[in-house]
Amino acid sequence: MSVTEWLLNFGINLIDRVGYSGLALALLLDSCGLPIPSEALLALGGAVARTGRFNVFIVIILGTIAQTLGALIAYCIGKYGGEPLIKQYGKYLLISAHDYDRAMVWFERHGERAVFVSRLIPVMRTFVGFGAGTFEMPLRRYLRDTAAGSAIWTIVFVGLGYLVGQHWRAYVGWLHWVDYIVLVVVIVVAIRYIYRKTSTRHARS
Repeated sequence: MSVTEWLLNFGINLIDRVGYSGLALALLLDSCGLPIPSEALLALGGAVARTGRFNVFIVIILGTIAQTLGALIAYCIGKYGGEPLIKQYGKYLLISAHDYDRAMVWFERHGERAVFVSRLIPVMRTFVGFGAGTFEMPLRRYLRDTAAGSAIWTIVFVGLGYLVGQHWRAYVGWLHWVDYIVLVVVIVVAIRYIYRKTSTRHARS
């Protein structure tokens, strides 16, 4: 069994034993840097909601809040501890130095505007908070973009789990394809928004 599978089972057991609190804790840990597959956990939350045990709207709200809080912790670690802390102690929490380096390069290259999109990219969504904290991105903007990206991510995968119900685990291997579809849709919407804004400004001038 791989580490990822073990962590997924850990998250599933948390949800089974303590319900909403277990789901929130697992998602918070994922956004802190622990590689728990949030796609699968959210799909499970949606599947459980379909049985009536969970309320689907509570799952969506709780999932968004938990991921945002976890990302805030990652931001604080990046800001006050930075690279030395993560590379020295991150291995004990299964935080990969390689993934951390990727996030730092990503953030340095794309800057603050990349936070929203990064929340829709597997792996990067978990680690970008460290980069945002290290480069001291304004906290209010970071939380706004993180919450928006987390909300979209949560709605998509909770919705998917709700649709497939008890068969959610059979779709786990295909979830990353959904990740990329979500990313493409967001990029297209963003391009259209920027184009309309630019066209409006030129028309006024």
